[in-house]
Formats: sequence, structure tokens, C-alpha cells
Amino acid sequence: MTKLLTVDGVEVEFEKQHTDHACKWCVYIRLKKKDKEQTLLIIRVNEKPFTRFTYNSGKMVILSEEILSEIFTNSVNVTHILDREIDKIENKDDKKKHQ
Repeated sequence: MTKLLTVDGVEVEFEKQHTDHACKWCVYIRLKKKDKEQTLLIIRVNEKPFTRFTYNSGKMVILSEEILSEIFTNSVNVTHILDREIDKIENKDDKKKHQ
């Protein structure tokens, strides 16, 4: 049941649900074509979503940190998250130096 769609834009949203909700996560797939936007799919799941960022070189497909970075620079609300994660790493490094 694989479908190939050509669109102008795509948005993927991962939403953690409240503990009272029927599932732990909702994943929304939204598409944009010309001046129309539509939520194509909503997936409810209890297992934490898994993401993969890859690059197709024409000969092989490989995992790519460059593609991850490219996608994240086009994401909403990630700057403060990335800054916080960098601070955590730097704080761990500082603690190791002082031990």
C-alpha cells in the first residue's frame, strides 16, 4: 500500500501525549500543495517514534548527520532544545575535568 506523492512541502510533527491519553505519542503528517495544506495522516503509537536521516548518493543510501542538521535548521522550536543539549554536554565535560 505504498503511495508516491509529489507535494510542495511536508511537515512531520511528533507530539507526546498526556498520561491520561489513549496512547503515548501522536505523529502528524501534513502536506502542502500549491495553496492547500492538509493533514494526511495521524498515527497513534505507544512506542517512541524512531527517525532516520539518510542521503542517497545514487549508488548507496547512508545515514547522514549533515542531513539531520539540514532538517533541524528548518524545524520549529529546536534552537533552544539544541542549546540546552549542548549545555548538558558541556556541563558533563566540566564535571569530568574537576573530578
